[in-house]
Amino acid sequence: MSLLSSFTDAQTDRRLQTIRNYTDARASAAKRLPKAIFDYVDGGAEDEVTLGRNTKAFSDLSFAPRGATWVAEPDLRTRVLGCDLSLPVMTAPCGGMRLVHPEGDLGIARAASRAGTVHVATSASGYSLEEIAQTPGQQWFQAYRFSNEDAMQSLVRRAQTAGFGALVATIDTAVAGNREKDFRNGFSYNMRINLANIARMAPRMSTRPGWVYRFMRDGMPFELPNTADLTSDGKPMELTEMTRTGKDSHSPSWQDIRWMRSNWDGPLVIKGILTVADARKAASLGADGIIVSNHGGRQLDGAPATMNVLTRIAEAVGGDVEILLDSGVRRGSDVIKALSLGAKAVLVGRYPAYGLAAGGEAGVSHVLEILRAEMIRTMRLLGCTSVGALDASWLNTEAAAAELPDLLTRK
Repeated sequence: MSLLSSFTDAQTDRRLQTIRNYTDARASAAKRLPKAIFDYVDGGAEDEVTLGRNTKAFSDLSFAPRGATWVAEPDLRTRVLGCDLSLPVMTAPCGGMRLVHPEGDLGIARAASRAGTVHVATSASGYSLEEIAQTPGQQWFQAYRFSNEDAMQSLVRRAQTAGFGALVATIDTAVAGNREKDFRNGFSYNMRINLANIARMAPRMSTRPGWVYRFMRDGMPFELPNTADLTSDGKPMELTEMTRTGKDSHSPSWQDIRWMRSNWDGPLVIKGILTVADARKAASLGADGIIVSNHGGRQLDGAPATMNVLTRIAEAVGGDVEILLDSGVRRGSDVIKALSLGAKAVLVGRYPAYGLAAGGEAGVSHVLEILRAEMIRTMRLLGCTSVGALDASWLNTEAAAAELPDLLTRK
């Protein structure tokens, strides 16, 4: 190991020691990323109403602890669609992670494996799906339609060949959400890496010379390797070009879901479920799992918080499919609340991205271990021995009744 590497590692260690929660990780990422990149990761659609609802829905719920108890070793283990997890917190599919740090999707996948959980690789990754599949541990693959049925089917077949354990179909991205911060920052839908755009963006990026150095050393990766064979010119799509409005939806249709079910040999998960009707439709088409998700508040602003619809959906289809949840998870205590209302596990996107910005793979591992420690502490304070024992009785149902009127009365 070189002297420079040792010095850099020591700097990273010191930085990570200052991160004790989600807020710290977010602040560290803001210091290390150019504003355009940070806002891309951090922001939501339009007025960010749904973004705010997601976190409020968790804070509005209170616990019902059992006193005079001692739990020596709370058991966080669970099993999701054949995958044994020692931490019921999966890393969500997030595009653009190689812009955050050169280790990008590979670093997140390795950290998830080390934590004993699943990484869900995105179609919009900065590395090819084949490269991600070669990392150790359990990997799922998330598929977009990319406005083209053939493109979607090609990705699905490649993912099957690469050995991903499950296929995740995202159904809430017919068009891109209106993320106005990206437009204000010049992070536009026709941005390409060329001299003109480099010159235009340089003043905004130069405030973070460390990031610029890493980005240039990594070859300025703004393209999506998985799309190289999906375009007319054979060149990969750019990150911001991926969801440009075209003649077709970027979300798989229900007909596409039928095709996936017939052609994918393994568990099929539908991501972007917010209604009982869609949950039942997914189950009827043979989905093995669903992810209750509003895309982290990045798509339809005004969509409900996922926690406000979770139990309604769980009661409707919980016996037919396994239920996961994302959007708004900030603390280990949030994970406990989601599991109490019917989720088998949660997915986190921004939190690992902030950890990645703060310290690469080590930063992702650090934030996942924060969540683990918070979960253990919460379960000890609750007096709960295992995540398998969690249900609505661990929440203060009377206080939540106004917000979730029909969800918490059945235990």
